[in-house]
Amino acid sequence: AMARALRTRAWASVARSTHHRSLLQPAPRLVCGASALCSSCHASRAVSRVARIGIYPQARWFAAEPSSGQTRNTTDVQDAQKGADSPDPKPEGERRRTPDSVVFTWKSAIFTCFVGGACVWYFDYLKEKKEAESRAITTQERIGLPRLGGPFELVDRKGNTVTEKDFLGQYLLIYFGFTFCPDICPQEMEKQSRAIELLDEEFGPIATPIFISVDPKRDKPALVDDYCKDFHPRIVGLTGTPEQVKKVSRAYRVYYNEGLKTDEEDYLVDHSIIHYFVGKNGKFIDFFGKNMTAKEMAEKMRAHIRQDQEKRKQCKKRRGVE
Repeated sequence: AMARALRTRAWASVARSTHHRSLLQPAPRLVCGASALCSSCHASRAVSRVARIGIYPQARWFAAEPSSGQTRNTTDVQDAQKGADSPDPKPEGERRRTPDSVVFTWKSAIFTCFVGGACVWYFDYLKEKKEAESRAITTQERIGLPRLGGPFELVDRKGNTVTEKDFLGQYLLIYFGFTFCPDICPQEMEKQSRAIELLDEEFGPIATPIFISVDPKRDKPALVDDYCKDFHPRIVGLTGTPEQVKKVSRAYRVYYNEGLKTDEEDYLVDHSIIHYFVGKNGKFIDFFGKNMTAKEMAEKMRAHIRQDQEKRKQCKKRRGVE
């Protein structure tokens, strides 16, 4: 009991001395960093003194661990003082931009260029693929040939009568059109001339281009002659009577029809747009549509010509052996 009384008196004396000293002296800087007197810090300091004296050993734990409110107040005040004490190193306009505000980097530029190039390449690839499919250029085994071609009798550019027998021994590239055609026929005639020129570069004058008019009413020999002068120098222009033109067009299954007429001399003729390749024996070999280029036509004709030449060589070898 005596020891308990002594501890109580010691506690009371420490508390009174701390209270009087805080009233007489200016408020010290407390644990939390505030300049005003803080009740929680004041009590903590008092308990710390008692713990150091050794009167209440259990007070050491209370003094070592401040309350959650005290910790929060201490942190807020310290942050406020730190922000007030540390000056801004640069003005607001000269501050360094943070990574969040960056809108351009070399990596993003390289990536964009790569993606754009890939898209362009893929677009060109699809375009070429579509064109190849539209031309229907495929290597395949062909069983039989369509029954196209046959005997005919027409009139050439000079007014002379010609037949299919006059062209035996030479390859023919035949196109059906008319001289008053505004756009399609001139383009196809240019393509025909270019294909023949490509063959001439390798084989010489082995193939003859032929133009057959499907407009016999207007395309007279003189007009056909004048029209053909604008194309290949060896081109043969043919026309004839309506019956003669009808017969040869049926032999090659060519469609043609006179369109709407404003008068007897002003009209267009709707017709097939096909080139026919005929062999030296006068028999049909192949045909080429509008979607094929002059180079592609020349390549296919070149393949047939080489095949014929190889067959002739083999026939000559067999005859020599026999």
